[in-house]
Amino acid sequence: MKDRSTVIWNKHAYNAGTLLSRHHLPHVLQHRQESRYEGVVGSLNKWVDEVRVSTKESVPYFDPRSATQGADVLVLLQDPSGEAQLGSGFISRDNNDPTAHNSTLAAEAGGLPYSRSLHWNVVPWWVANPAFPPRTLAAEARRAAPLLAELMELLESRPKVVLLLGKQAQTAWSQLLLSASLELKSLPAILGPHPSPLAYNKTDAVTGKPNKELLREAFARAAAMSK
Repeated sequence: MKDRSTVIWNKHAYNAGTLLSRHHLPHVLQHRQESRYEGVVGSLNKWVDEVRVSTKESVPYFDPRSATQGADVLVLLQDPSGEAQLGSGFISRDNNDPTAHNSTLAAEAGGLPYSRSLHWNVVPWWVANPAFPPRTLAAEARRAAPLLAELMELLESRPKVVLLLGKQAQTAWSQLLLSASLELKSLPAILGPHPSPLAYNKTDAVTGKPNKELLREAFARAAAMSK
């Protein structure tokens, strides 16, 4: 059986020379690791180090290539992929997995540059990590809820819009708003389907549209509202 880690799942990033992979472009990954405490995400990644200690979870870092012009759009998903946590060590559109590939295609089709968006998860660690007993997304989202609140306080400038991809991210955001400030409650939120292959290739039962089209539209609305 072919080793999954040697397959190029994110062909878009590979072709662009930005793929984060120990097997295919190790120099790219090494440079990203060396620059994780620099730029806009530098202070956030120091916070990640603190979260790693307090939770005893291998939380991936924010991507130094993201939000270089500011985190105008905060893109929230449910939890990292195994590749993000155990492979690259970053939450990134350049990860070597189909979700990152689909996210990039939708973002670029919608006109949202990576330099103006910051990707994160409502649960900042991989829930299905086999190193732990079986866990549920709902329970881990409750455990991680204070960390999402901390992140919103840590962001140097408030995002202009938050893009919530998938039901878990949408539920966690709703819970956060119950005790949030008026400023945070006024932050526009856009809902979209999760970019994982399971959701991306399905058709939405309500609208009858392909989820890939709805995802592109969500990124396009976020891009327009963040200008």
